[in-house]
Amino acid sequence: MNLPKEFTDYTRQLMGKELYATFEKGMMEEPPVSIRINPFKTDINNINIPLKDEDIEWCEYGMYLNKRPNFTFDPLLHAGLYYVQEASSMFVYHVLKQVVKSPVLMLDLCAAPGGKTTCAMSALPKGSKMFSNEPIRQRSQILSENIQKFGITDICVTNNYAKDYNKSKLIFDVILTDVPCSGEGMFRKDEGAINEWSTNNVQICQRLQREIVSDIWDNLKPGGILIYSTCTFNAHEDEENVAWIAENLGADFISIDTKKEWNITGSLIDNNPVYRFIPGKTRGEGIFMAVLRKHKDDNGKISTSSIDAKTLKPLNVLYNGVKPDTIKGKQAIPDHSKAMSTTQDIDEYPEVEIDYKNAIAYLRKEAITLGENAPKGIVLLTYKKHPIGFAKNIGNRANNLYPQEWRIKSSHIPEENTTIIE
Repeated sequence: MNLPKEFTDYTRQLMGKELYATFEKGMMEEPPVSIRINPFKTDINNINIPLKDEDIEWCEYGMYLNKRPNFTFDPLLHAGLYYVQEASSMFVYHVLKQVVKSPVLMLDLCAAPGGKTTCAMSALPKGSKMFSNEPIRQRSQILSENIQKFGITDICVTNNYAKDYNKSKLIFDVILTDVPCSGEGMFRKDEGAINEWSTNNVQICQRLQREIVSDIWDNLKPGGILIYSTCTFNAHEDEENVAWIAENLGADFISIDTKKEWNITGSLIDNNPVYRFIPGKTRGEGIFMAVLRKHKDDNGKISTSSIDAKTLKPLNVLYNGVKPDTIKGKQAIPDHSKAMSTTQDIDEYPEVEIDYKNAIAYLRKEAITLGENAPKGIVLLTYKKHPIGFAKNIGNRANNLYPQEWRIKSSHIPEENTTIIE
């Protein structure tokens, strides 16, 4: 790995000789593979995962795998039973378990592809509501897909910038800002991140991050919690920014209890409580996280627990609960989100269990043929008893109702079944 000299010189000075040597060795190692089970769709205590290596201690639903399978060809990934997520990012679960004790309204401001949103929702108390936002349109479509697969209808997906949320007047108890950054934590996974890095880009990112947090600050209630996160190593985007937020916007740092054996690194430039995951020391990719509580004031703002249409009007809402059926002639065609939902009653549709080969064909949006005993009309297809979507069985074939834009595009034919959960 050929890292930029300006990066290595700065990072060696920032970390010190010993920590930098550990980091440098870690950057040469293969990144760990990890997944997080969706507790709303399966019981982690009653499943078998042959590839499991060990648990991720800061997230009860997370685990490392001993190798990277071809996740694309696992129907249960598409069914939303688990999410492929880097282990360090799951630390948000541990944070929320400590600081949130009652239902909240939460915003994940820069949320695509959806890992932190779904991880956070697994940690929040029942009755909480989540807004999951992505300002980049193409990435917001991916976010919406992953949230729908997760199956929880208490998540509203939007495609907006922070300033649009100001117009909505929504006031949140918790805001997660996993802000765009220079991406140093992606170096060992993405060579493109190395090529795009520059000291100028670090400075641009630092300014942008401050702007994003400033733009959303009025939407955080007094006494509310801000979780600031990046996937980069430099202190300009990390320690310096959270110190700036605390001083200029008005907030206090919250200390999070951790275990020594997790090998989480603290601040590299001051005494503020922050949490660094450094490859080679912590088993995961490089992330930085800090938790702050906004100063209280007397303006009377409270969190918005009731979300009405007027509130949502300034926002570009992509998903806000199961979408209604589409009427074609005299036939009501259910939306795919209904099949993915954990809260919708789908008993009205007869279930048809299909094998692995047909499941992959269905997920490729290909024509499939169901057994002669399969009922006619709209049926719910299941794989290993888990819903993967709807089809309209007309006898000699079944019309594939899987969303065209979600289909598996790879032409690769798996040599064997890929199923992570047994």
